[in-house]
Amino acid sequence: MSPTFAEKARQAQKNKRGGQEEKDPADLTGAQEPNWDDPNSWGGGGPAEDDSASGSAGDSAGGNREPEPEPEPPSSPVSKGAPRTPRRRGRPRGPQRVPVTVRLLESTDRKLTVAVEQTGLNPQTILEEALEAHFRRLKIQDPGPESSDSGEGAA
Repeated sequence: MSPTFAEKARQAQKNKRGGQEEKDPADLTGAQEPNWDDPNSWGGGGPAEDDSASGSAGDSAGGNREPEPEPEPPSSPVSKGAPRTPRRRGRPRGPQRVPVTVRLLESTDRKLTVAVEQTGLNPQTILEEALEAHFRRLKIQDPGPESSDSGEGAA
């Protein structure tokens, strides 16, 4: 029997971590006591002014330093403001999709998980194929982009 989708995902996560166990930040085992006589040793060896949380604790009454402006991320046609990750080389651009949020019954979600494991398809593909089959059964045609906004009143 081949491994399930969930098992493959767990194995991929283990491989990604490379066998390194995450250390609990609250675990002080092996921590060294700082040299309290040398303030430069308190925060990792850097100058004391860099150890403040705000970066401006050592400033005079002039206030906080002006942060450097960040460059504007390129906006995509689907989501504005979110930077688009570069596409992998050799991978063709897929069709443009619209983000939609739905809430499923727990039983439907469990069935979707089983379908993903059995078919090897991702949830988006399974849902798109199911909706297309439903639309074909109801004989619903794509009205085209010009009337997609005004579909509410025409029923």
